[in-house]
Amino acid sequence: MNKLHLVLVLLVAVVMLTVPAAAEVALGGSVGGSTATISVTSSPSGASVYDAGVYQGTTPCNIIVHTTGTPIDHDIVISKNGYYDYHQYIGTVVTDQYITVNAVLTPVVQTGYLDVSSSPSGANVYIDGIYKGTAPLVVSVDAGSHSVRLEKPGYNTWYGTYSVSAGKTVQVAASLSASVTYGYINVHSYPSAADVYIDGNYRDDTPAVITVTAGTAHEVKVVHSGYEVYRQTVTVSSGSTVSIDANLVASGDAYIQLASYPAGAAVYVDGSYCGNTGYSSSSSVNYMHIGPLSAGTHSIMLKKDGYNTYTSTVTLSPNEVRTLSVTLTPTSPTPSGYSSLSLSSTPSGADVYVDNVFRGYTPIYLSDIPAGQHTLLLQHTGYNDWTEYVSFTSDYTVEKDVTMSPTSVPPAPTQSPFPVLAFVGLIGFAAFAIRRMN
Repeated sequence: MNKLHLVLVLLVAVVMLTVPAAAEVALGGSVGGSTATISVTSSPSGASVYDAGVYQGTTPCNIIVHTTGTPIDHDIVISKNGYYDYHQYIGTVVTDQYITVNAVLTPVVQTGYLDVSSSPSGANVYIDGIYKGTAPLVVSVDAGSHSVRLEKPGYNTWYGTYSVSAGKTVQVAASLSASVTYGYINVHSYPSAADVYIDGNYRDDTPAVITVTAGTAHEVKVVHSGYEVYRQTVTVSSGSTVSIDANLVASGDAYIQLASYPAGAAVYVDGSYCGNTGYSSSSSVNYMHIGPLSAGTHSIMLKKDGYNTYTSTVTLSPNEVRTLSVTLTPTSPTPSGYSSLSLSSTPSGADVYVDNVFRGYTPIYLSDIPAGQHTLLLQHTGYNDWTEYVSFTSDYTVEKDVTMSPTSVPPAPTQSPFPVLAFVGLIGFAAFAIRRMN
């Protein structure tokens, strides 16, 4: 046999000896003998696979188990960045057994916030086509791109698209444009400071320029204590202004001027609804004018959600203008500037910290969170800490449902150097044998 043939034979022997050693790692015993197979796939693929804490490769992959050795419990863990770990316990396997593990990985959801306001306020807010409430409001959303739609009667629909990062708040300020055409009514009265009602609704005190829908007849009513009610019906063209000069005539009727703190209380006189009180400040009182009323005794009632009903009686003389200021008392006083937190977790029983102060265990409801930015922290044995910087708004409840991720599995070990060393040794042996033959 010549030297070239001998070299070729030795190289073939090297390949046959080293390839099996590099392709399989015995699990449950020494290499050789009977085997079983664990076939692992994942969606998405490319996830790291661990069996009993030992790294096996990335999906899709087959784990060859040698069943002639000491049996072990097989516990499969599939891990991929951006997804929760997948666990499947198999236990011991038997010869020729073929086990499949198909893991559908769940993405880790991270949230941010959309702080939505509208001009005018009160627009209906839709995030990704789902109704969330009326502006202004703060909405918790998954990190990523979101469509925002605002709707309000009399205004064109507003659209926007915003990208939200985890833990961040994005401001959405929507300026709505009117969808109908308007005109104006310019109202003056003698004397001034009279209440102006348009189609039965209080709009302002004289002198006032009031915006109305064009092309429609509107009833204008001017009311002043001690004077006859002035009425006029007008139709306004688009973009034009109609002026009204109301020369009020004195009457023998009585009137009431009424203000409430807080404003917005519904007023009833002798059981009949008269309207709602307007906003007043300490320096400027905005009285609601009620009348004309006949001389005599009248019952007064004010109602507002969250406050006790106020009732009283007044006796009016002819031509009298009675001024009343009513301070309403809350039914259940609550501190202003606070928000609420509804927090749950999987698993439950996690320690809850707000700004590093322990508050209890999940699930939990807290109603004393001051408005502003606060740090939330969840801790649970066997799971990674969860933390988020959250924006709280007065009189709103922030809801969170957190899925905690288990403590990370050990990193993949480095590959054994045995196959490479064996290959190098066999090459050296071949070289030595050739030299001996010379």
